[in-house]
Order: sequence, then C-alpha cells, then structure tokens
Amino acid sequence: MKKNVNLRITSNQYIEELKPSGDAFRREMELEDTTEIRTEGTVYSRNNATYITFIEDGDGYEDVRTLFKIGDGSLRIRKYATVDSDEEMDMTLSPGTLNITKFHLPQSSYFKLEVYTNKLEDNLDEEGYGKVSVDYKIKFDKFFSRRNILEIEVTPS
Repeated sequence: MKKNVNLRITSNQYIEELKPSGDAFRREMELEDTTEIRTEGTVYSRNNATYITFIEDGDGYEDVRTLFKIGDGSLRIRKYATVDSDEEMDMTLSPGTLNITKFHLPQSSYFKLEVYTNKLEDNLDEEGYGKVSVDYKIKFDKFFSRRNILEIEVTPS
C-alpha cells in the first residue's frame, strides 16, 4: 500500500586527497558541497523491495520523478522526466561494485559516469520509515572524481 511520507534527502560531496603521514599516506576528505531536499513523497513495498518516489523541481530540474529502490543489498536511483524530455539517469549502488551509467544534466548532453559503492546502510523499518545511507565514489572524465554520501530519511507525513 502506498503511503505519503516526508523526505529529507541530503547529499554531501567531498574532495579526497592523499596527505603524507610518515612513510605512508592518509586519505583526507574535504567537504566541497552539500545539497538538502525536503519534500513530500510516497513509499511502498513490492517484491521484497522498498520504493520511495517524489517529484523534483528546481536546480534546473522541472517535473522530474526520482525513484529509489532499496532491496537485495543495493540502492537503485532512477530519474526521469514526467513530460516528454530526454532527462534521465539510472544507476545502481551496490557495495564493492563498479557501475557505469549514462547521466543527463539539464541543458547538456549525456555523459558516462563510473560509480563505485563503498558502503550501503539500510535502516528502514517494515513501514518504510527510517534512513538509508550510501557512501560512493563518482568519476567522469579523467579529471573529475568525488566521494559522495547520500542520506534518505523517511518519516510519516
């Protein structure tokens, strides 16, 4: 059964650097950007997976539906336009897996993304409430690589 919910979606993007530490190096993360979306959405379960959907407006997106599918130790993220458009993204985040996908930003062409998932924590209860957190590296071109931590918090509306 579909339920209306409140969503708090936070994405933190970090630059990773290796810093000398004695004879070795240590990895340091510097926060580069934070995005937070608070919106209403829908949550439901089907075939041993939890689905979270909402309509995204703003930041260059107009009437873009975002779908999160959580199940089998992975998080699938789909974005697609609700009207005729070629805006879309489809990627699956699964710990220890490299995923190569296409991504389209508003007013730009498609580009290929490499996504490596470090860790996924699914703390949703049977009602679909709780938090999902995923830590992943994203790379496109040979010059851009960032580490992201995405958190999706679902609460009753």
